[in-house]
Amino acid sequence: MKKYTQEEFDAFDVINGVRMCPTGDYSDINAFGEGCSFGVGCSFGEGCSFGEWCSFGKGCSFGVGCSFGEWCSFGVGCSFGEGCGFGEGCSFGKGCSHEGLTNSTYFACDRIGSEKRKTYFFRSEEGLFVRAGCFFGTMKEFENRVKEVHKSTKYEKEYMAAIMLAKIVLTD
Repeated sequence: MKKYTQEEFDAFDVINGVRMCPTGDYSDINAFGEGCSFGVGCSFGEGCSFGEWCSFGKGCSFGVGCSFGEWCSFGVGCSFGEGCGFGEGCSFGKGCSHEGLTNSTYFACDRIGSEKRKTYFFRSEEGLFVRAGCFFGTMKEFENRVKEVHKSTKYEKEYMAAIMLAKIVLTD
């Protein structure tokens, strides 16, 4: 399988705003850029790797059914830009590290809060964490933030219900 360099990736044709990327090894790519999109049913095979400090730009999208193979790795410091979405049915393989967490699994609750976004809850060796918009922190930090920002509103109820469900889903 061909291993692409950042220079080769940057030179791929862009048609109607979509970069045309052939099958290959993208582990040396450090930046995928704003608006990058991995389409419906895309798949990153077993053992796939995204290099240290790689970045998926603002508005990056992973399509419905997108799959990351077992032992898929996102490098140290890898980031997914604001508004980045992972499609329904998207899975992170066993041993996959994301959000800087080790061996994490996640649960997502969609269309909640004042912005009607998807909120991700992670269980990892490091504990329970939450990604909601630009917020990333522990479950307790998120609970405190919700109570502070959305006190006595419909959004507080939505988030607190999602937190309760996430704890049920992610606890053995």
